[in-house]
Amino acid sequence: MPKKRPADERAGGRASKIPSRRRKHLYLVLDDWERGYSIRKLDLSSDSDSDDVDEANGPDGRTGTELRLPPAVFRLEAPRAHSGLFAAFGTMIVATQLTPRGTIPMFDVRTRALTFGPRQEGQPNPCCTDFVQVGDNLYFIDDSCFMMLDPPPPPPKFAHPYIQIDWTWRGLPVPPFDDCPVSYAVHPDGRTIFFSTQGQTKKHTEVATFTFDTVCSQWTRHGAWRLPFRGRGYFDCELNAWVGLSGQPDNLGHLCTCEVVSADANTTDGHPPPTCKLSKEKLFCVDPAEKHIGATLVYIGGRSKFCLVQCIATDDRKGGVWEEYDMNGDLRTVHHRLRSYRLPKIATEYCDHLEKPVAFWM
Repeated sequence: MPKKRPADERAGGRASKIPSRRRKHLYLVLDDWERGYSIRKLDLSSDSDSDDVDEANGPDGRTGTELRLPPAVFRLEAPRAHSGLFAAFGTMIVATQLTPRGTIPMFDVRTRALTFGPRQEGQPNPCCTDFVQVGDNLYFIDDSCFMMLDPPPPPPKFAHPYIQIDWTWRGLPVPPFDDCPVSYAVHPDGRTIFFSTQGQTKKHTEVATFTFDTVCSQWTRHGAWRLPFRGRGYFDCELNAWVGLSGQPDNLGHLCTCEVVSADANTTDGHPPPTCKLSKEKLFCVDPAEKHIGATLVYIGGRSKFCLVQCIATDDRKGGVWEEYDMNGDLRTVHHRLRSYRLPKIATEYCDHLEKPVAFWM
């Protein structure tokens, strides 16, 4: 009787492995097509996404080597200059621009399939729109409405293949503020969203922070202070704090952390401003020949790993830079990688996607 072969031989000379989780990538949404947008996939684990390297820059670790963008994995025909209307939802990138049929395109980066979600009431404001994913739901807020995209339940085991279960938009309680949020963050309790507003009057600036409980559908005011970020703050379990790009003009280009505020409604309007820290290092470009246009911070998980997507301009070109950072408790960079890409000229016709780069880790 022949002997059984070792497990590694039966597996073709390799030890058997438990299937690993799908590796994530950085997806950029660029307004670089005459008919709309392209979605490009960057592999942050590799040394490059393209063989087209501009050797003039050299392999300097600080400057980085300039690359051409990888080919688009998907193109969407839609009105340009509205890149702020894209959102990430699970494994899908959602474009909330309405199609001629009144639906919204949803591209699954895992299956490369395109589906269509339900239409919204009215057209979102591309200049004042935020999307927040909490659990299996996507929340949408702008200066006129607050809604939730509710995914359909799993189909029945023996459902007829032609039975379609629709996604739905559900209206939520109107926010207790009129201004667009300037910063927001999801509480680690997995149910509470913090929104900060900043209204300008003739005499002074009025700031306030509110929470929305996604389980109770209830708004609560938490105080006359604001989260210190510009845009989104991410909860980092290693730092036990929210992390984001500083929203103060004097601290442009610095990371800041903010202690997690209690979501308890009993602290209404009595909670003092949270303690914040500012990084000593400026992450934005320091080369005088480069002009900063815009940046987006993306949390890529792990131990305080972040990716900074920055758009810069020089006299002869505009380009995008991603920088990957590992941070410690003092907000010091302990590991840093940089890569730069040359943007096509058509991508510079509109500035909204350059001033607020659209990037998703998924």
